Formats: sequence, C-alpha cells, structure tokens
Amino acid sequence: MKKLLPCCVLLLTPVLSAHGGQYRGPSNVVPPSNTGSGATPSTKTNTGATSPGPGTAAGAGSSTGSSPGVVTPGGVTPGIAGGLPRGVPLGDDLTRWEFWWEFGKDPYLRLREAVYSERIATGSDDTFLNPVLRGRAKDIARPTDADLDRVADRLASTLQSATDRDTSSACLIALAKLGRVRPDWNLRDLFTPFLRSHDQELRETAALALGIAGATAPETLDLMIDLVRDTDAARRVSQQATINERTRSFSAFGLGLLLARTEQPAAAHRIVGALIEVLQRHDTNSRDLTVAAIEALAQLPRKRGGAAFDALRQGIVTALGAFYDQPLGPGDQLLQAHVPPAIARLASGATADTWRRRFAADLLDSMQRTTRTGAKTNVHIAQSCALALGDLNEPWQDDNSPAKADGELLLRAYHNHRDQQTRSFAMLALARIGGEQAQRALLAEFAVGNRAFEQPWCGVALGVLAERSGRGAAKGEEPDPVLVQPLRAAFKEAKNGGTIAALAIALALCGDKQSGDALRAALAEHGHRDEVAGYLCIALGLMRDDRAMGPIRNLLDNSERRPTVMLQCARALGMLGDGAVLDALCRRLQDPEPSLVRLSAVAAALGQIGDRRSIDPLLTMLADERLTPLTRAFAAVALGGVCDKDPLPWNWSYASHTNYRAATATLTDGAAGILDIL
Repeated sequence: MKKLLPCCVLLLTPVLSAHGGQYRGPSNVVPPSNTGSGATPSTKTNTGATSPGPGTAAGAGSSTGSSPGVVTPGGVTPGIAGGLPRGVPLGDDLTRWEFWWEFGKDPYLRLREAVYSERIATGSDDTFLNPVLRGRAKDIARPTDADLDRVADRLASTLQSATDRDTSSACLIALAKLGRVRPDWNLRDLFTPFLRSHDQELRETAALALGIAGATAPETLDLMIDLVRDTDAARRVSQQATINERTRSFSAFGLGLLLARTEQPAAAHRIVGALIEVLQRHDTNSRDLTVAAIEALAQLPRKRGGAAFDALRQGIVTALGAFYDQPLGPGDQLLQAHVPPAIARLASGATADTWRRRFAADLLDSMQRTTRTGAKTNVHIAQSCALALGDLNEPWQDDNSPAKADGELLLRAYHNHRDQQTRSFAMLALARIGGEQAQRALLAEFAVGNRAFEQPWCGVALGVLAERSGRGAAKGEEPDPVLVQPLRAAFKEAKNGGTIAALAIALALCGDKQSGDALRAALAEHGHRDEVAGYLCIALGLMRDDRAMGPIRNLLDNSERRPTVMLQCARALGMLGDGAVLDALCRRLQDPEPSLVRLSAVAAALGQIGDRRSIDPLLTMLADERLTPLTRAFAAVALGGVCDKDPLPWNWSYASHTNYRAATATLTDGAAGILDIL
C-alpha cells in the first residue's frame, strides 16, 4: 500500500486507489533533480509507464504493467501502497517546521506506548465532573494472541482471493506488520507470487513486505539479497528478465529493516555485504538504489554490542566514508548527502571524532563558498552535516566542553548560511547536542527571532532539548521554568497559525501541563484553522490534558471534510485514553460514498489507536462484498495498524533520521516512497 496521504488543501478529487495515510507535511516533498537545485523528479504518465526526469537513471522507476491512474503533483500514480493525495499548494515553503515534525514525530509521540499505558482517563476527576467526558472514555485494550491469529488468517485468505491492486497491496503490508507464523501458511510463500505480478506496485510492495515482516530465516535473506543484486535466481523467482531499480530499492530498504532486527552476526554480515556492493557500484545504479543502500546500512543499531557487531559497524562507516570521499559532481552529491546522518547514527569513539571534524569542515566550506578542489557544493550536504553534528557531540555545558567549537559553528550557520533549511537544521542540531550553553544560545535566538519563521523553529528546538534532557512530556518531572516561561509568553502573543502550532508542540515537549488552559482556549478560538487545530490537539494529548477530551471529541465530530484534523484528533484522543472514539471512526469507514482522503485518515487513526474492540467491525467490513473495494482495502490497512507487532510505525527509523530534503522517489515523494506507506 503505497500511494495516498492526508492533506491540508485537497485539490485532487477523483476516486483514486488507496493504501496509506502517512501525513508528512502540508504538501509533497518532491525529490530534487540530479542538479542539486531541486527541479523535477521522474514522472509517471497516466498509462503507468515511467519516463525519467532530469538526472534520473533510465529505467529507475520502471512500472511495467501498472494500471492507468491519475497523476499527482509528485508525478506518481496514487495507489493503496502509499498515502493520501495531499494537494498542490503552489510554491509551498518546504523549510517550514511542520515538515520536520511530521517526518520525525513518532519517537516523541510514542503513540502506542501512550495508548496502552496504565494511565486511563476514566479515573480522573474531570471525567466525573464534565458531562462531555462522562461515559465516553473507555479502557483501550491490546489485541490478544487469538485476535492476532484470526486477523492474520482472514488477511491471508483475502490476499489469496483478491483481484484488485488495492486489496492485495493492503493485505501484503498488513500481514507483514503482524508478522505471524501460522501452521497452514507462511509469509514468504504468500508474498513471493506477487514478485511475479505485472503490476510494479505489487512487486515492490511484496519485496518490502518481506522486510517489514522481520523474518530473518536464511531462505528469506537469500531471496531479498538476490533481488537487490538482480541475480539469475531472483529473475527466476520473479519471472522477470531483470529486476528493475524500484524493486531492488524496496528490497534494499527491506534488508535495512531486517538488519535492525537480527541479532545474528552472520545474517547481519550478509545483509551489510550486499548493501555495500551497491555503494561500490553506484555509478551503474540509479539514485534510488544507492540512497536505499545508504539508508538501510544506517539501520544497524548502535547499541547492539559484541565484537562482531562492533566490527560490522566500523566496516559500514568505512564504506560510507569511502563513498562520501568520492569526487562526485554537484548533482550526485545529493546521494552523498545521505551519508552524514548515517555515519552519525553508527560511529563512536575516535571514529566519531574524525567524522565530526570532517562534517564541521564541510559545513564551514558551504558558508564560505570555497572553491578548493574537492569541496562539496550541493546544499543538501550542508543540511546533512548540520544534522550530523547534533548526534556526534556530547552536551555543550561550558567553555571547556569539546562541543563548544561545533556549537558556535552551528550558531554561525544559523545566522549566516544562505540556505534557510541549513539554518533551521542548525537549530535542531543545537537542541540535540543539549547542555547549558546550547540551551542559553537557543533561548537567546528565540527571544529575537521573527515570529513567523524563526520563533517556530527555535521554539520546537527548545522542546526537543527539554525532551532529550529527560524533563519533557510524560517524563513525570516538573518542566524547567527557564524554558517554558518564554514559550508561554510567546504563545500568548502569537497570531500566525504556524507559530501557534509550533509553540503548542514545544510546550508539550517541555511537559508544561500548566499551559493546558491556554491551549484549550486557543483550540476554541482557532478550531476552524486546519494548520493550527490538529497540532493543538496533539499538544494537549502529549500533555495528557484530560479536560481537552471533550473539545477534541467535538472537533473530531465536525471534521468530516478535514482528514488531517480528523487524524490528529484521533491520535490525541488515543493518547488521552478515549476508546469511545472507535465507534465514530468505524462508522466513517463505512461511508457509502467513500472519499479516499477520509478513508485513509480513518484507517490510520484506527490503526494507531490499536484497540482490540475495533477488530470485529473491521473484519466484518473486510468480508462485506457490498462495500467498495476501496473501503475493504482500508479495513485491511486499519487491521494491520491495530495488530502491528511493533510499538512504533515500521518506517519510523527511516523517517526520523533522514534528510528529507534530499529525498529520492522511493524514499518519499508524497505518494510512492517507503515513508509514504502507512
């Protein structure tokens, strides 16, 4: 399922196919061209064929056999394996803080953890005193093993009998999320036939699903590695003359998911070897495959100990460094821009210090516009170097801290860099470094920043700093008054919608529950503004403000044509323990005249709340042939979310650590990348 996303401005009204619901910001993050200047991505015609855009390797997005469809702004035919079509607000500013939040929010929200926590709203005084709340809040229950088995069996049966792309794609991803082992069938045997499909979406979804399922059995690894390498064995299994670049890329991303999960050094070594081969042959591969290999290599957890894994991490860093050091042109430096965040996730000790100095030098070069031989000129390099410095430094506590030089460099980049995104990422990097001096610097910039753009980024950075210091949302600690007082004052004065939303999230990340009254008042005033209302709800959910349950519930009831707000309301109510929202969401999923965007938002909300009581109505919908195929497909999407084996979305690690401004189409283009799949 990979081609639809919720949007703030819904300009695409035709009935499209479905499969997702990942909201990643107010509009599409369109992959830059190979010139590094952000031009057109590869485009797909309404016949399903792919024609490479400027700088795209021929055949990189081959989609032989895809069915006709409507072309989105990102140039991709929407299908159920992606997200909702998000509209085309012309000239939308991709440097806005909302894009970073939507890609990186999952580790901060930890929605499933919040939903299943023992803190239940039914026990609060407000539930009994407020008639809007009374009788609505219910305990939210995890699916049982018996639930998971019957859902898996029904999805498997539906997958085997499905005749449309949407249902098949939805069931593939849903089954992979469950990852169940059953006596009558296994996932590899269910998924492999779809590698032979004439539909490109189903081929790549099947390859990715093997990774999402998390099965590291030798035969599964053999198949996925063969797909990445385009071997004769893979061609025989898929009955293709060659494995095209999109399928190879999705297989590489899937290998990264297995690398994150396996605790067997031999299996990890095989995965890493196949991915490093891709880097070594990057000149014969597409951009998509090269970036997929880099991002997949970064999935090896830094905390996985033992001499074998330590050596493997060092080998990965060496391979990534060798690729980064190659004298590529400005266009191909887009690929190298994925290396700094990857190395920052993996390196430690002296190796980390070496690369920290290198990335600091490259960031400085980008400000000085150096003409020295070998200098990197693609602006995405500077963005990624700033991000990497945030993860390669210890806290900047005082003038004797080793982080002082990099902290001052990031401040200089914030003041002087010509690229606005690099400036904003520099603020986030300071927040991730943390420490007294970093906090002091962020507060100073927040005090003088303009309210429309700089204050939102600086405010969110202060929230990130508080959360990473252990005093943030849901930590049980009192918020730091030095942080929250200026945020409260700015929130009171804010008029710009994006600023109000950013400061609400910042206060929530700081754990400032005392701001609940102000946020509820703002929700009453700005509930009609899509760019504000949903974020106010999320902030109130993060604060665990039970008194917000009634207003959020009312907003949900009146957001029929506002899918993004609907999704954010449902997330917030899930964090507040309001299981009563399930009934309303299930009714909306059975709309006799379904809207793609609404179905996707409802399915995403049901899946993210994860209450076992939604299983029976969803199974009934999946089996009801009187419903549209689109509705039944989204019932499968929701079931996959409700019964997900993992606490965070399967693609959270890719989404949270990448430089999304250097995106390739298979990573994210708002419709068909792995970050667009629910």
